[in-house]
Amino acid sequence: MTNNIYMDINSLTNYIPLTKSTIYSMVSRNQIPYRKIGKKLIFNKEDINNWIDKGGKKNTTEENLPTFKL
Repeated sequence: MTNNIYMDINSLTNYIPLTKSTIYSMVSRNQIPYRKIGKKLIFNKEDINNWIDKGGKKNTTEENLPTFKL
């Protein structure tokens, strides 16, 4: 069983050096991993750590598609 630790936006700003407005902007552009419960944003600590390890780039389905040379 995994230990999921979730943070709200206030906890996240204490965990990583970003302001609330930057995080909200990144959420609106789908650039940071997040989940939404009702109107509340939550952030999984493991997802945030993985996101940081990848250089702050969120995986999208386009990035996961294989590339082909013609």
